[in-house]
Amino acid sequence: MGKDKLRLLHILPVTAEGIMSAEAEEDMRRYLAEGTEVVHRQVTGGAETIQCEYDAALSAPHAAELAAEECAVGEIDGVFIDCFADPGVRAARERLELPVMGGFEPAIYLGLGLGDNLGIITIRRNIVPLIRGGIARAGVGGRIACVRTLDMSVLELREREKLMERLHRECLEAIEADGAEVLILGCTAAVGVGGELARLLRADGHDVPVLEAAQCALALTELYARMGLYQSRVTYMAPPGK
Repeated sequence: MGKDKLRLLHILPVTAEGIMSAEAEEDMRRYLAEGTEVVHRQVTGGAETIQCEYDAALSAPHAAELAAEECAVGEIDGVFIDCFADPGVRAARERLELPVMGGFEPAIYLGLGLGDNLGIITIRRNIVPLIRGGIARAGVGGRIACVRTLDMSVLELREREKLMERLHRECLEAIEADGAEVLILGCTAAVGVGGELARLLRADGHDVPVLEAAQCALALTELYARMGLYQSRVTYMAPPGK
């Protein structure tokens, strides 16, 4: 039987200051059970923001090590490394016997249950090859209608009016030109916009789900933890002794 109250570790794998507002935190944990506690930690090394493979590579060891350190000193039931690029996720899964999620897989898994063809809207072209790699590794290429970009940096996502205008435009193109039936916001920093975006699209005649990656990730981390599940030790073998 699962635990009544869970304690989840939320790791920001970037060094940029002020990237997690109170509003963003509230939106991210919107669908968690009332008794679930979220502990927030941020890396002190690596990239300022993650917008390409190089950034992800710089941040991955810091995220994985911070996850291991925090789980060693406190009672943690699950870990969410807050980035759609999943920096350090697979490494942390080898170290920890509890569920570890990044931003990519949960949104994809939940989206597959809502429609046949998924459209991913991300920040810049630089991140697209990394997302394509995730799609190939997950084996879901036949279900991805498109990967579109906003031509915005992570920090620019704070400019809500600009963000909504570009999201609306790219989502319409994903539906009408590419055949997307479910939309995934492919950056965990895009928060608090999914509901409004879905309403705009319905007004355009398109009743499609819009998934925020951070919400999906934290909710799925909680579900796995409540079910007492963590990653397979066949896939994620513990690091061998040196």
